[in-house]
Amino acid sequence: MKNKFIENYSKEFQAFALSTIFENSDKSLHIHLLSREGELKQFSDNLKFFNNELDVIVYPSWDCFPYSNISPRKEIVSKRHSALRASKRKSQNRKIILMSIDSILQRIVPVTESNVKSFSIDINQEVDFSRLIEWLEKIGYLRQENVYSVGEYAVRGGILDIFVPEVKYPVRLDFFGAKLEKIRTFDPSSQRSNGSVNNVKIFPVSEIILDEQSIDIFRQNYRRSIGTVKTNDRVYNSISDNVLVEGIEHWLPLFNSKLEPIFSVLSGASLSYDNDLQVMVENKWEQIIESRNFDLKAVSNSDNKLSMLEPSLHYLSPSAFRKAIRFYHINKVDHIFSNKLKKTYSSTKDFAVERNKQDISLFNEVVKYLREGVRKRTMIISGHSEGSIKRLVSVLKEHNLNIVRKIENINQIYDTPRDIYYTVSQLDIGFSTSQFEIITEKAVFGGKLRSGRAAKRRNLTSVFEDLHSLSIKDLVVHIDYGIGMFMGLKNFEINGVNNDFLEINYAGSDKIFLPVENIELISQLGLSDAKLDKLGSANWQMRKATVKNKIKLIAEKLIKVAAERKLVNTKKISLQKDFFQEFCDRFPYEETPDQLQAISDVVKDLSTGNPMDRLICGDVGFGKTEVAIRASFIMVTENKQVVVAAPTTLLAKQHTEIFEKRFDGYPIKIKMLSRLTKVLEVDQIEKELSNGDVDILIGTHSVINKNLKFNDLGLVIIDEEQSFGVDQKEQLKSLFPKIHVLTLSATPIPRTLQMAFSGIRDLSLINTPPKNRMPIETNVIDFDHGTIRSAIMREVKRDGQIFFVVPRIKDIRPIEEFLNHYVPEAQYMVATGKTSNTELEKTISAFYYGEFNLLVSTNIVGSGLDIPRANTIIIYRAELFGLSQLYQIRGRVGRSNKRGFAYLVTKEKTSLTENAKKRLNLIKELNSLVSGFTLSSQDLEMRGSGNILGEEQTGQVNEIGVSLYQEMLQKTINSLKLNKNDINGSNLEENWAPVIRIPVTARIPENYIKDSALRLSFYRRLSNFDNRVQLEALLAELIDRFGKLPSDIINLANILKIKEKCKSLEIELLEVGAKGITIKFREGKVENIIGLLAFIESDKNNIKPSNEKLFIKIKKGNPLNISYTLLKNMEKFIKKKAP
Repeated sequence: MKNKFIENYSKEFQAFALSTIFENSDKSLHIHLLSREGELKQFSDNLKFFNNELDVIVYPSWDCFPYSNISPRKEIVSKRHSALRASKRKSQNRKIILMSIDSILQRIVPVTESNVKSFSIDINQEVDFSRLIEWLEKIGYLRQENVYSVGEYAVRGGILDIFVPEVKYPVRLDFFGAKLEKIRTFDPSSQRSNGSVNNVKIFPVSEIILDEQSIDIFRQNYRRSIGTVKTNDRVYNSISDNVLVEGIEHWLPLFNSKLEPIFSVLSGASLSYDNDLQVMVENKWEQIIESRNFDLKAVSNSDNKLSMLEPSLHYLSPSAFRKAIRFYHINKVDHIFSNKLKKTYSSTKDFAVERNKQDISLFNEVVKYLREGVRKRTMIISGHSEGSIKRLVSVLKEHNLNIVRKIENINQIYDTPRDIYYTVSQLDIGFSTSQFEIITEKAVFGGKLRSGRAAKRRNLTSVFEDLHSLSIKDLVVHIDYGIGMFMGLKNFEINGVNNDFLEINYAGSDKIFLPVENIELISQLGLSDAKLDKLGSANWQMRKATVKNKIKLIAEKLIKVAAERKLVNTKKISLQKDFFQEFCDRFPYEETPDQLQAISDVVKDLSTGNPMDRLICGDVGFGKTEVAIRASFIMVTENKQVVVAAPTTLLAKQHTEIFEKRFDGYPIKIKMLSRLTKVLEVDQIEKELSNGDVDILIGTHSVINKNLKFNDLGLVIIDEEQSFGVDQKEQLKSLFPKIHVLTLSATPIPRTLQMAFSGIRDLSLINTPPKNRMPIETNVIDFDHGTIRSAIMREVKRDGQIFFVVPRIKDIRPIEEFLNHYVPEAQYMVATGKTSNTELEKTISAFYYGEFNLLVSTNIVGSGLDIPRANTIIIYRAELFGLSQLYQIRGRVGRSNKRGFAYLVTKEKTSLTENAKKRLNLIKELNSLVSGFTLSSQDLEMRGSGNILGEEQTGQVNEIGVSLYQEMLQKTINSLKLNKNDINGSNLEENWAPVIRIPVTARIPENYIKDSALRLSFYRRLSNFDNRVQLEALLAELIDRFGKLPSDIINLANILKIKEKCKSLEIELLEVGAKGITIKFREGKVENIIGLLAFIESDKNNIKPSNEKLFIKIKKGNPLNISYTLLKNMEKFIKKKAP
């Protein structure tokens, strides 16, 4: 029977109605069923807003399709367990459990069984550590190097990091032997502790718990259901080996024959729903049957036997659903809402008309409406965030509206006089009752207003930290010895002292062992194949000298170009702050700190009076376009014209829509010019450009055209700059030498990045992901029909869209055949570069507006196409794509607050080249939210930047490696700036490291950090510290993550401090012997000879100069402390300024 109270009412009013009626119900537990899974979170927030005395519980469904071979995410599984526990927990409040039709039909493991599998650990408790780890594996936890998500754990010595359900932060368990000494919470993003607790409860994060009994039951049931088991049966063999395979959760009935309806936990509850219950149940059951039938047809050609399980084992059929409702005394609620609430509801005002009228003030009209409304009932203004509602309230106060105070929920207005309040809620649509009326920010602005939260600037150097990690057999460059092969960390005992060294092999079986404290002397070459240098050969020094000479020529040109740029004068732009702020307030999202900093950088550039040349580098979807929009607004308000160049017609069209939407209501004319523009329109646009009628021109390469005449061009914006050729960009600058240039890219080409690093271009990085953005889950798989079908159906299930990208047009047909045969449910269309312009535009527009759910295309989707509902991408023959291409294509998904999924598919049984494997693995590893810049830096290292003033892309970088090249270039530039007459570059300072020989063990022990790559990473970070504060912060991080510092690490830190002093004093050797300390200055030169003589004179009985060395007698004691004290004392004399 149809639930009449729902009909024609908004979801917001449904939440209010449900909270109001249930408050007076005699039931302590109520189930509300929603037809769409995606509405659960917002409906939950709205329920809490309307009644804060209710316990609202969300029970999510699996995020995968029935009969698929993909597992639900652990985050989902843990939330399901938590919801069931919460429903049984004793509480004074009434409980409402929200679920969708997807979850209400699925049978569950009896709650009593899953509760038995959980346990608590307290401080000072004795725990068998190895058995605890074994148990975590059994209840579904995954071991990782670092813990970031629910269901993960990590072990480092006696420290166990674990992220359990129902807590905000993961916890760090610190054991001393078997005793648990501390439990600290920590921030997964920084891995640093942020609090402490006394106990932690560990719950299962898997629907299946593997133990001897469950494995035995599964094996028996599997043989009974499937029949004869083949020797290569993946599922059967994995479970027999105590390994949970992907998709095993769909085999749950074979592990437990006592699965129960969800109502077994919710017995006696009342039930309401937002659609026809019978239709919802029957449609869902039909979907389950169709999934099974499809797999049954293909089972003869597949190793997947899952479809042989009867659906009734795991799901309730419509008849079983009706029986379960009766058996567990579930009370369906149908008509009561209609009788009690129908007369109280009415819709509220939308200010759409006022927004679009130029002759009236929108805010005056809002104030007028609120003042009139409060005479009858309490008026509430609602915004989506703290910042947005404060901004709106501030504007309304400027228009003479008195607002009393903020409320947290609707309960706070009852029993108070009528007045005007404001609140933060997730309400999209307001409504009116006899007691109150809600006006949302969407009703006022037509969208969400965003926060004006102040930004904090990120330290750009943090972007480079741990950018590269060395692997065995990686090619490296030593500053003195050239190209060698890294063979790993080696430990040697020399004269009773145990220390770590990096083994580097050279040609002819030569090798060196580099002390770890001098790790900064090497850098990665960035190539997988290169000729090794031979120790003692002059070849390396000759090559380095040749590159140095070429670098000097480039540096001179760079300085000249930068100087010429400074000589060009443009009009200083004066920002109209109030007007600009009003435009910013219309941005419907909350800016990130990096985004605000980039905007600030652009505003500052425009006000200097010199042409701007700035690169905005930020990951896809991080807000680069909004930076460009604000720059455009500033220029247009100064009566300057703006050009936006995009690489494809599709992206140009999308930019046009975005710009038009943001500039809606302003007297700004925006036009698009591309291959789709008709000839007559082109003529008209050219005419309007020349007389100044067009303010912003958006288009493809055609806008970079010397035949286009502008009235007063002020700014050129180049989006997806890696898609434009060097000649095109240089042509643009030569045509308009005085214009400002703003370049946008997630993955700039190496040449552009090199120019930014070198200072010829300014660089702004947007590294902070938007709020609620999640990283893309990336998988590299062989072409497997079942896995790809499951991936597509998972997205279809959550009402999303899918990209299916192929490298060549000839690959389209086999993919169509696959879709027609294996995924007939998908509605797909095809788009390629050969599709006619008109058809291409129609197809992409139809996909954008959701008319079909799967787009098969070539790599035309790689350039900025933004489809918010597309959150799964399948890249066929991924090994044929380049690194930057893969990253750009993958970036088309995961642009909303839903998790994105990317599948890099290789052809069945195809052997990949080493380079292809490296590309795919790198893309998989770069699944963080700030990896586009990292990828570009990797690409710079792999390909070289070429001559950054020309078009060549490979250049001289391969000769010496990008890190050394970059360092030499920067030092050459600095040297030339300081010493204009230094023709030969004699003042060029190369990297060097003093030799420290002190007989102590100074290293990171293996039992402290077991992973060699992580140990090496900390060696690099420790050796690269800039000041004492940084070193102490790193040591604090080590203590926090791995426990108390061993004496060996303390010794290492002291040696690094001694090394810092030696570099400052130009000491190339410091050696501690049995009788004293020997010191040798670099090249026998001292910065302040008078100061050195004074130092010797200060203790002439113990300090003796000999053969360009100093020998200092010392007393017995700690050689590290003695050496550091000696250097500090020497520094006082040598660094003392002459009178």
